[in-house]
Amino acid sequence: LVARVYESKAEFRSALQHEKEGYTIYKNQLGEHHEKTKESSEYLKYLTQQAVALQRTMNEIYKNGSNANIMPLKATATREAEGPCPQGRGSPSMATVLEQLNIINGILFIPLSQKDLENLKAEVQRRQQQQES
Repeated sequence: LVARVYESKAEFRSALQHEKEGYTIYKNQLGEHHEKTKESSEYLKYLTQQAVALQRTMNEIYKNGSNANIMPLKATATREAEGPCPQGRGSPSMATVLEQLNIINGILFIPLSQKDLENLKAEVQRRQQQQES
């Protein structure tokens, strides 16, 4: 999450540093093949690509001044709807960011399917009926 904030400010060195720390934690605690570890690894690749693109742009500006052919950096604001790092690109999904925010704030995040919600609703209704009897 900290890496994402730095990325949004185009501070890719800081973003990479923080994401590397996160990756190390995921790898040590969850293993190399865990979804979180893989997502973090893909995000590191993405951040590296963005940092290289930014450096190339800066070099082009220094070299050619106002006549530089500047390619835009990929925006991450559009990534949320795409899910977790499609084809190994992009920043963490919105679900991942929300999960991290929930962990930071001490809230337990439990994803429920539509069937789980229906079962929960039925159970609540059953218990309410038992209490009324």
